[in-house]
Amino acid sequence: MKRSKIQSYIVSFDKVILITYCLLCVIGLVVMLDISSVQSSMRYFYRQLFFMIISAIFAIVILYTLNLEKLRVLSPYIVYLTILLLIIVLVKGNTVKGATRQINLGFINFQPSVLARLALIFYFAHILDKKNEELVSSTTGSFLGNFFALVVVTGVTFLLIIMERHLSTLIIGGLTLYGMLIYAGAKKRVLITIAIIGIIAGCLVLANGADYRKGRLTTYKKFSLFLKPAGEIKIEDNDYQVKESLTALSSGAIIGTGMARGRAKHYYLPEARTDYVYTVIGEEWGFVGALIVFGLHCFLFFRCFWMAHSQENRFLEFLGVGLAMNIFCNVLVNTGVAMSLLPPTGNTLPFISYGGSALLIDSIALGMLLNISAQRRYV
Repeated sequence: MKRSKIQSYIVSFDKVILITYCLLCVIGLVVMLDISSVQSSMRYFYRQLFFMIISAIFAIVILYTLNLEKLRVLSPYIVYLTILLLIIVLVKGNTVKGATRQINLGFINFQPSVLARLALIFYFAHILDKKNEELVSSTTGSFLGNFFALVVVTGVTFLLIIMERHLSTLIIGGLTLYGMLIYAGAKKRVLITIAIIGIIAGCLVLANGADYRKGRLTTYKKFSLFLKPAGEIKIEDNDYQVKESLTALSSGAIIGTGMARGRAKHYYLPEARTDYVYTVIGEEWGFVGALIVFGLHCFLFFRCFWMAHSQENRFLEFLGVGLAMNIFCNVLVNTGVAMSLLPPTGNTLPFISYGGSALLIDSIALGMLLNISAQRRYV
C-alpha cells in the first residue's frame, strides 16, 4: 500500500497538557467575570467566553485533523502570508494609542504580529531540521551564507513589527527563536554574535524610537526591583500605571484582599483586563493565588518542553520546543512587567488576559502541542 493512502487515527494524547490549559482558561474566565462585574458592562466577559469557546474548538480541531509533518512544506508560504498581513496593517490598520498593529475584522481586532511569532517558529523548526548539520558546523562567518533565507525572512518580519510599534512581541519572538537556535545546537560564537547584534539593534530602536519608550525606561528606573534610584522619587503622570500595579500587588499580601475588596479593577489600572491582569490576581488572590497561576504556566511549559524533547521526529521536537518557549516567554514578560522586574510593555498573559486574537493564537499553539504529543495508529 502506498504511503499517501495510509490513514491514521489518534489513540491517545497528553491529557495533562489539555487539563492544565483548561484550568488556566477557567481562571481567565473567573478573573474576567470579576473585572467585568464592576466596570461598565458584562460584554467583556461574554466576548471572552465566546472567544474561549472558539479557541478551544480550534485547539481540538488542530489536535485531531492536522498532519504537521506534511504541513511543514508550507511553512515558507505561511511566513510570506504573515509578512503580507503585517504590510496590510501598516497601510490600513487601526491606530490605537500611537501604535498601528490591528486589522479590524468586524468581530475581532486581529494582530498579525502575534501570528508572526507562530509562523516564524514553524519556519525555524523546518529549516533547523532540514539543515541541522550545517547549523552545528556553521561558524560565525558561514552562518549567514548557510541560513541566508532564514535571516532575511526573520529580519523583514521583525522590521515590520518594529514599524508597528509592537516591541513586546518582538522581544518574545526574539527570545523564542534564539532559544530554538540554542536547543538545535548552534555554536557559542554564533550565538554570542547574534546576541550582540540583537542588543545593539535593541539599543538603536530605543534611542531613536518613540518618546513613550524612553518614558517607560525612565519609569522603570524609578520602580525597578533591581535598580535603586538616586535621591527622592518624583512621581509623574507616566508613572501612574506602574505605581498602581505595585500598590495593588503589595496590598494583596499573602492571601489577597478578596474579590469584593479589589481596588485595581475599579479603573485604577486602565489595562486591568489585558496587560495588568496578573496584578488583579495578585491583589485579590494574594501571593498564594499569583503563585498558583504562575506555577500552572510553569508546569505547562515544562510538560510541553519535556514532551517535545522526547519526540523521535526532529522537526516535531524543534517545533514543540519553540511553541512551548513562545508561550512561556510571554508569561515571563507579562508577570515581570506587573512586578516591575521588566520595563512596562504591552502584552497579554496567555489564556488569562482579555483579547480574542492573542487567545486564539495561543490556543492554536496549544493545539499543535497536543497534536505533537498524540500517539497514532495507522490503518
